[in-house]
Amino acid sequence: MKHVVTFAAAVIAATIAPATAGATPPEGDVERTELGQGTTNAPVVIVSVGQPTTLYVQELELNGPAGSGWHTHPGPEHTVITEGTVHVQSAPDCVPVAYPAGQSVFIPAGVPHTVRNEGPGDAHAVVTYTLPADRAVRDDAPAACP
Repeated sequence: MKHVVTFAAAVIAATIAPATAGATPPEGDVERTELGQGTTNAPVVIVSVGQPTTLYVQELELNGPAGSGWHTHPGPEHTVITEGTVHVQSAPDCVPVAYPAGQSVFIPAGVPHTVRNEGPGDAHAVVTYTLPADRAVRDDAPAACP
């Protein structure tokens, strides 16, 4: 009898529980433009600890040869290379790594790094920063590597 009561209670709960909302199709003229897609094996961590944050999304164009100079960001950077090859050198390992189109780069907050396009052609990237509110996107930094 106990099983019958438990089953009956489950049936009643299921019938009075609100229905799960299903997906709905877009309405009107809706278009999405993918700015970039990339893959990384790096661990990605973003922690805001309940503080206000600002999300920046930028397109970076490096008309080669060109470089960013050494700098840091007060929050994490996640970049997708959309054209060409971008070389990133960061502290403390200082080994430049080439990222071709279709790759993504994750740079934790506060890590000094430089970004270069060493070729004669252009390199493009879509860059996303998650930063503490009211902070500049970039802070110049002394060269961290030879």
